[in-house]
Amino acid sequence: MKKFALFIPLLFFIFSCSTDGYDTGDGPLSNMRADFVEAQTNSFAYINKIETDDGETLSLTKSPSALWASKPDTVYRALLYYNKVLSSSGSYQAEPITISQIPVPTIHDISDLEEGIITDPVTFSSAWKSKNGKYINLDLYLKLGSSDDTSNQQLLGIVYNGSQLTDNGNKHINLRLYHSQNGVPEYYSSETYLSIPITSIPDSLSEGDEVEITINTYDGEITKSFVI
Repeated sequence: MKKFALFIPLLFFIFSCSTDGYDTGDGPLSNMRADFVEAQTNSFAYINKIETDDGETLSLTKSPSALWASKPDTVYRALLYYNKVLSSSGSYQAEPITISQIPVPTIHDISDLEEGIITDPVTFSSAWKSKNGKYINLDLYLKLGSSDDTSNQQLLGIVYNGSQLTDNGNKHINLRLYHSQNGVPEYYSSETYLSIPITSIPDSLSEGDEVEITINTYDGEITKSFVI
């Protein structure tokens, strides 16, 4: 199976989700917000603009850099903690506190998996469609632990498992969470977010179509459905 062509090792996911710090100054924590956002870098690879999942576009009071946001003029998926402040011109800006990358997996067809899909269990916390309709977001906890074999890394991804037409003529899309524990010890849990771009689903979707994702958990399989 072409694992590394299809799925990013979870080690990358975990480090990408950790917070990159930078000096922004202290703001009143009572005003702090946390939003999933699309973060836009400028020509110098500094983050200078965000669009929240509520559809609000905000400039930043400071333009931070992050190791994971190394490409100029690029949009990244991120979780931003910030204060929403009023600028001297009367418009709102985001005063960043911390920002961390949210992994965005490529969806692959199940036929790409020469050895079949692996569905080692995870702990499911929640799933939701972003308000702007661009993403399906997953909040998961995965078991981690250190061992003498540092080459083992968990693999996480999304697999497309076909679609069907419903009685009302809409499409029903089937996705599955791919997760390979890959020999990593299961000593403690770590929270991991995943954002699935709806436009990356390999099917032409229309309003009213439904996307279903099946996740194998330690308590058995669960299925979450979202209407486009």
